[in-house]
Amino acid sequence: MTATVQALDELPGVLEQLGDDQEADLVGVLLRLQERAAQVATVATANALDRGVLLTSNAANATQWVTGCAARAGTSIEPSAATTISVVAQACRDRRNHVIASAVRDGSCTLATARTALRQTAKVAEVLPTAAREDIQAWFLQLDPGLGSRGVTELTRRIIAKYAADKLSAEDAHLEKVESLTWRTLPTGMIRLIADLCPANAAILKQAVTALSAPRPAHEDGAPAGSASTSTGASDDEGDAGETSDGDAARRDGDVAGHGVAGAAFGLHEQQQRPETVRDERTPGKRRVDALMDLVSAGAKVASGDGMGIGAGATVLVTMDLHRLLGDLDGAVTIGGEILDAGTARRLACDADLIPMVLGGKSQPLDVGREKRLVTKGMRAAVVYRDKGCTFPGCDRPPGFCEVHHVLPWWAGGSTALDNSAMLCRRHHQIVHRHGYTATVTSDGVHWDLTEGAMPGWRADKVA
Repeated sequence: MTATVQALDELPGVLEQLGDDQEADLVGVLLRLQERAAQVATVATANALDRGVLLTSNAANATQWVTGCAARAGTSIEPSAATTISVVAQACRDRRNHVIASAVRDGSCTLATARTALRQTAKVAEVLPTAAREDIQAWFLQLDPGLGSRGVTELTRRIIAKYAADKLSAEDAHLEKVESLTWRTLPTGMIRLIADLCPANAAILKQAVTALSAPRPAHEDGAPAGSASTSTGASDDEGDAGETSDGDAARRDGDVAGHGVAGAAFGLHEQQQRPETVRDERTPGKRRVDALMDLVSAGAKVASGDGMGIGAGATVLVTMDLHRLLGDLDGAVTIGGEILDAGTARRLACDADLIPMVLGGKSQPLDVGREKRLVTKGMRAAVVYRDKGCTFPGCDRPPGFCEVHHVLPWWAGGSTALDNSAMLCRRHHQIVHRHGYTATVTSDGVHWDLTEGAMPGWRADKVA
């Protein structure tokens, strides 16, 4: 075994002599050796405990003894790894766990799976009192080894859900009480979020993030050199990519779950070539972060009263006065574009956020001039009604994920008015300010000029 360690120490210096296939074989052997060594170390620890070596050592428990063994060998071991070895070793001394002990001894069960199976055996035994302990452990070991400890946990929950649903509910209720969310600053300056969620809340979060984090290819048109046309996610200076799942042009229909981040800048030119698909180059982790930030941004807006929401109660924009709502109402429109009949509109008025909006009338102040920098709720409703979502070329983000942008910036003298407002998703809002794009707002929508630095006052602000 000492010679094996010496050979491992020599390997890094001769790796360049290996061919591709040889390196793949080597990595496979090393990974097998790593897991097998941990298994044999566990068996050896169990034997040592049986012989009473712990009593003659200075270690307070088996974990400390394992850690001390590593230190005497001139190496170190992660505390979690030492704990796993000691826990499994002690469990293998119990004859009731002979199935797990045999699997560890012959190398057919990883230590992580063994530890999880030992923990979950008691839970299954409580709901299946007639099942033998060895049979339960055998069920766990019959799972696909590729599923690992996750497969063992899922099988346990399935069994409990089938034979003791009330127990599963009580267990999840307890888990929900001890949920936590913390964060800490890493040496790199990044902030690491650490969340412990119960299965139900974790499922909600994962579903919401997954629905918005799929890679979305963009269409990059053949604009002449010098126009704004970027691939998605390759750097901080590039936008998100977006396309509907069936390959058609993205529609701004408010379907949050069906359409993800839409993206790259389209040059506005009279002569356009056939669009070319540009791959979304964001990593999966980055896509999930973007999706989470979109969800948080939308939720923060709703909580502060500035947003329209993305999936809770509908916000009805009624393009008529309130008296018509109470009297001869003939319909209403939601932010998603759905046409509602009068009865449905009145029903939503009971539990949804209903905004009576008369464009250009006195129902809401649509132009607050220079008195307020941020848009009012009424003005945002008017911008939503006009823009239907992000106005950046090629983007299909719905209103719930958008912010109201001052086309002529506030610092450059721009007013908070309907004709100076444009809806932009968070990503494209960043891009517009980063590159200094500007737009022209007309009664039929927002028309973007993707010339870098065209935004009034942009260069001075960038220098500042």
